[in-house]
Amino acid sequence: MPADKATATDNGQPNTWLPSGDEINALKPLIYVQEESSCCLRAVLALFGGLNLRALTLRYWGVNGEQLSVDRPCRCGACWGPCCKLHMTVKRGGQMIGAVEEDCDSCGTCCFEQCCLCTCTHKVLVGSSRETLVHKYSLRNPMCCCGRVNNCCGATYVGGPGRDCCKPNYFIDILEPGASPDHPTAVIQKTYGAGGCSDCCRCMFDFNNYIMPFPPKSLPTERALLITALLSIEYAYFSRQGGEST
Repeated sequence: MPADKATATDNGQPNTWLPSGDEINALKPLIYVQEESSCCLRAVLALFGGLNLRALTLRYWGVNGEQLSVDRPCRCGACWGPCCKLHMTVKRGGQMIGAVEEDCDSCGTCCFEQCCLCTCTHKVLVGSSRETLVHKYSLRNPMCCCGRVNNCCGATYVGGPGRDCCKPNYFIDILEPGASPDHPTAVIQKTYGAGGCSDCCRCMFDFNNYIMPFPPKSLPTERALLITALLSIEYAYFSRQGGEST
């Protein structure tokens, strides 16, 4: 990131980084994430509009080989009940280090936020077993205008006259447990990163661009879990679902 720029936390902020596609591609990669999933399951779920909920395994690769593995079962989501909430288990060398799951402590509150406020929250949990998991952070994803910022038409800006309703960024808040939704500890910036043929790929659900500042007090393991939580949100709400009529 340029030294004179900062990540945005709201639309319209001055001196924040709004990168082009070329600037994003020029960044040095730190990790590589590979998905493993069943071809047959993808085909069936795509037919019925549930491709984004497929069971999968993610493998994180760094300069020293495989760093982490992530397992996600096929589930419908928390609105179907606590047993159906989206969940990812994160392991290092076969040993569990944490998990990411939909916030469904209160089923009624969860359904109200998702159905009426278009807001979904995923929790970052740290621990070596299900019994020892500790809630460290939450990623709050307001998909409409009912959050700290108005995310309607976020990360869709392509410039030009007559497109003032489009916004260059979309924001996902990182919150500490018990914190007010209006006071995030960090803010993830989903940005358009326009440029050339990649614009068409983005419209076809090929990829999204995120700028993710980590909370100042976060540890390396917690940062890996935060990346996993962002991927959980990306899969659930921003990736292709299937079920198209054509």
